[in-house]
Amino acid sequence: MRRTAIFLLMAGTLVVPAIGAFAQTETGGVTIRLLEAPTVREKDPRAQRSIVDHVAPGTSFTRRFEVGNTTQNRRTIQIYDAAADVQGGTFVHADVRTQNELTSWVTLSMDSADLAPGQKVEPTVTVAVPADASPGERYAVIWAELPPRTPPQGGVAVVNRVGLRIYLSVGPGGEPAMDFVIQSLTATRDKDRRPVVEATVRNTGGRALDLSGKLRLTEGPGGLSAGPFDARVGTTLAIGASAPVAVPLDPSLPDGPWKATIEMTSSTTTRTATATITFPSAANASAAPVDATPVEDEGGGLPVVALVGGALGLLLLALLLLLLLRRRGGGEAVPAMPLDDVLTELRTAEGARREELMRQAVAYGAAAIQASPALRALPVETAAELGRRVSKSGR
Repeated sequence: MRRTAIFLLMAGTLVVPAIGAFAQTETGGVTIRLLEAPTVREKDPRAQRSIVDHVAPGTSFTRRFEVGNTTQNRRTIQIYDAAADVQGGTFVHADVRTQNELTSWVTLSMDSADLAPGQKVEPTVTVAVPADASPGERYAVIWAELPPRTPPQGGVAVVNRVGLRIYLSVGPGGEPAMDFVIQSLTATRDKDRRPVVEATVRNTGGRALDLSGKLRLTEGPGGLSAGPFDARVGTTLAIGASAPVAVPLDPSLPDGPWKATIEMTSSTTTRTATATITFPSAANASAAPVDATPVEDEGGGLPVVALVGGALGLLLLALLLLLLLRRRGGGEAVPAMPLDDVLTELRTAEGARREELMRQAVAYGAAAIQASPALRALPVETAAELGRRVSKSGR
């Protein structure tokens, strides 16, 4: 399966781009990308851009990848493997051509490629795991590298290279489960007073994690909501390790308090948690960490989707309300105030007025609520609470 490449090393800096990884020189660059992945991992985005597998000792497998020359000149590109590890929340490559146990199992079909401008080749990598290999996860990198060039005016030569990560789990039986918990949320302000939320995540599974995520803020001052905000990519957690994942927010946000809901994902595993946080006012300051509560542990027994503002969440809520409608009895009186007006005011209402608006909305029943365009503007928790009340009323 054809996908884009993994990460970029340019002038000593490791970058994890979303698509189209390449190392750039003043006249072009070198590209690398994985061309195939196991069909059992077709829904795993990490396996589409990295070599990810679990095999038994004595097993071998082969993958194709692509290396291309995007410079304006004919260039000889070196292709080689090197050691890597996961440390301190980062996928760390070893210096130069350092080897480890995994690289001793790797064979590349070519060690260099002499390519014209725009030309590409498709090498293969074969991994042969010895029969006596011990269980565990191992890491390596396949590099495609342009020869170093010294600037015309002199100075430090820059090495341009790109690479494919290898995450290889070895052991008998099935693959170790991937799992993690979001332990706490910490509200901070950086040196420029920009608010940042740090989510501390612990890897409780048997595979390394590459984390991404989104955070929403609700129930803020005056009923404000904000987000979603993207987490900074690049956090890779070793098995059993914990590390903070930073989510930079809008500089104009007030201190709070806010209800923060964060959704973190690695491969096909997603976890969501919430906490009430307040940002410090000063720059370079942090509030005390707040324990995060898993979303699935909150509230009553209604299987209502925890909306995070996306179209998928709204669709699922609509389906739920339709199911509730089928269980509904007839004969309820519909209040005089239009439902769209009820839901619009419900966005910011508090106290007794909020309770009255909830009662009026529930009286309309599931079908009318899910059909109202004003439903889309409700805060996440308000929509969830309305769903629970409709379910309880049987309407």
